[in-house]
Amino acid sequence: MKSIRSGQRKKAFTLIELLVVIAIIAVLISLLLPAVQSAREAARRAQCTNNLKQLGLAMHNYMDANGAMPMGGYFNDKSPTLPWMHGPLIGLCPFMEQGNIYNAFNASLRYFQYAENDTVMAFKLATLNCPSDPEINEGNGAYSQFAAPRPSYKVGLTSYRGIAGPWTNPPRGVNPSATANWSALRANGLGVLYMTSDTSIASISDGTSNTMLFGEGVYGRLSQSDKNCWHWWMAGNYGDTLQTNTYAPNINSSSNLAVFPNGAATFIISASSNHPGGANFAFCDGSVRFVKNTIQSWQPDPANNYLPSGLTIVNGIYVPTKPYGVYQALSTRAGAEVISAEAF
Repeated sequence: MKSIRSGQRKKAFTLIELLVVIAIIAVLISLLLPAVQSAREAARRAQCTNNLKQLGLAMHNYMDANGAMPMGGYFNDKSPTLPWMHGPLIGLCPFMEQGNIYNAFNASLRYFQYAENDTVMAFKLATLNCPSDPEINEGNGAYSQFAAPRPSYKVGLTSYRGIAGPWTNPPRGVNPSATANWSALRANGLGVLYMTSDTSIASISDGTSNTMLFGEGVYGRLSQSDKNCWHWWMAGNYGDTLQTNTYAPNINSSSNLAVFPNGAATFIISASSNHPGGANFAFCDGSVRFVKNTIQSWQPDPANNYLPSGLTIVNGIYVPTKPYGVYQALSTRAGAEVISAEAF
């Protein structure tokens, strides 16, 4: 019998061809991966926008029922002179389908150190958490002023804070945890949510479309010790549920945090986000807009200890030295500034 032999050998990939295919696949992955990551961030930013829209809607429903916004911060019976103020977000709960949490809150007591408010203090509301700020999912407070036998508390956190104005007096953007003149803090506020504020739609003479209501504040970039103390969702303090427009968004990124005299503290009270290029803000008309880091704003002045270029400190309080930037003007409710739609 004759053996049958193939006239040709089976063709296979050469090593060079295999390497070329692998290289092509690697190039495709390198091209597609940023697009996938960008799409994911776009989805997170859209969810963040929706969260702020829900807060804006809840605020409008609250005003319809009560005639004015909730106070940005208000004292309780147990601490009428201490900085343990209840914040505005607890008052919005019934208008975000969280009436049970609101009913469980005892407003006559501090939000900490009393077991009656432990459930509310630890409550996590998804609407208050930006998906681009993943570390905000849980928090455990262990602030140094907490005393035995209950020195540590589980705390619910927020990525969103009310806009108090372009600054606060005494200056809180330099060190928000320092001892403050609380009477002075209560007496001033150029925005819509500040300590003991009582803001109605009629008082927003700048126009609701030109006045910020809530802004983003990143929790994840704080130091570990600061994470134990700030962004508490039920507190009415600067750095918790209140912030200012003293500096432009993300002015204290991790790359330049050390430039400031108290960089971490300045970052605590300023707007920030993990969205590339800027941060989301809810406005008093119910809209949500993305404000770029490059918006026209006061800048840190190296010649004046990195204070904002439009302010100086005289006798312990901020005094403006030049007109507001667009970013500062958007934080006032009745500053009579002229702001064009193209400015931000």
